[in-house]
Amino acid sequence: MEYKDYYQTLGVARDASQEEIRKKYRKQAAKFHPDKNPGNKRAEKKFKEIGEAYEVLKDPEKRKLYDKVGSDWKRYEQAGAGADDFNWGQYARQGGQGQRVHINMDDMFGGAPGSQQGRSGGSPFSSFFETLFGGADPFSGSQQQTRQHRTATRKSKTPRDSEAEISVDLKDLFEGTEKQLRVNGERVKIKIPAGIEDGKRLKLKGKGEGDISKGDLYLKIRITEPEGVERKGLNIHQTFPLDLYKAVLGGQVTAQTLQGKIKLNIPPETPNGKVFRLAGRGLPELENPENRGDYFLKGEIELPGTLNAKEKELFRKLAYERDLK
Repeated sequence: MEYKDYYQTLGVARDASQEEIRKKYRKQAAKFHPDKNPGNKRAEKKFKEIGEAYEVLKDPEKRKLYDKVGSDWKRYEQAGAGADDFNWGQYARQGGQGQRVHINMDDMFGGAPGSQQGRSGGSPFSSFFETLFGGADPFSGSQQQTRQHRTATRKSKTPRDSEAEISVDLKDLFEGTEKQLRVNGERVKIKIPAGIEDGKRLKLKGKGEGDISKGDLYLKIRITEPEGVERKGLNIHQTFPLDLYKAVLGGQVTAQTLQGKIKLNIPPETPNGKVFRLAGRGLPELENPENRGDYFLKGEIELPGTLNAKEKELFRKLAYERDLK
């Protein structure tokens, strides 16, 4: 396994703030989400990669550990050490010497039976670590490290709660939706209730971690909003293009909303930025679905494209008439 640069995967600087990382992840996740790229294997792979990177960089402690030990941060963490415990000089001086701790790494780290890791019997760490430590496990050599491994193995048998994120399109929150996830090799159906808010968590009992009995899995909802659409509580605010001539003369236009197309009657001399309110067409309240917000459509006037000579002359005459007033 080669070293993975999670900063490069997300497209952020190594000194990026947590807020910058969060915003970049949400933008990338929305772009490569499988629902928006059906059948696109490259997009699916990219979506998984940015999810893996964000899992590490979103957590300050995990990020600190990753900055020290690279993409094998999780294995180091599972071995019972923290970010401040790692000592580059100590392990570099070992040079691969010392007593090796014999542990079934397949059991600890989820290696599949018959995998290259299991067949070779060698170091389970990536080539990144082998380069640094001369082929030695960075956690071998001392009785203290042996105890850390044994402690980690014992802890792995206790149930542990875990957390993951799931992306949901804003349009799916009007009626609720159902997602299918693969959790620990098991396909699980998740019901997303209508009106749920960004950041809320859904509890999947018994779907967490643990060898004998499992903890619970908490799914944090991340809502993706299309460009030009914003959620404010139960209300939806959206901009739509408004033809210049319809804005001046009035008429009927068709606007595309998250719930489909609707027809709007545009009064004559409608100003740019005029907001049309669709009462009761917003999101339902989570605990009281009968109570719904409103849908607001804001018209943004579009100027006509390339004008021919006759059209330009008509605009000149109009401008002349306006100047006479």
